[in-house]
Amino acid sequence: MAEVFEDAESVMAHLRALRQDLLTTSIEPSGDQARSGLTAPQVALIRSLVVEGSATVTELARRLSLSHSTTSGIVDRLQARGLVTREPDPHDRRYTRIEVTEPVRGYTREISEGPYGRLTRALDAASPAERKAVLDGLETLRALLSR
Repeated sequence: MAEVFEDAESVMAHLRALRQDLLTTSIEPSGDQARSGLTAPQVALIRSLVVEGSATVTELARRLSLSHSTTSGIVDRLQARGLVTREPDPHDRRYTRIEVTEPVRGYTREISEGPYGRLTRALDAASPAERKAVLDGLETLRALLSR
């Protein structure tokens, strides 16, 4: 009976992990799914870039009603975390534009697609045999639970 209980604990751990994997997205390039630790001004700056597109620090300061130095400091901290980049303006190289990085773009896609999008991408990357194994295992578990 102890072995069966250990198996049940293992199944529950897998179910919790699957739920976490499907429902949690990460904005951090490292993939850490812990709380992001972003401040409200950092979130507002990222949101502005995602919604309104890239901008100079001066434009961001105006959008957010912050001083230039405060905005520049926020950009520095987000850049250190790999969430934004500074890129030369393609039309005027005297200016630098702030853009979100791919992890942020991926995060916003995952949020808009939800867990079905993540699951669909994962299954798309699986072989037919792996997809069948997943479905067979889930069907077996559901059948056992309904007895």
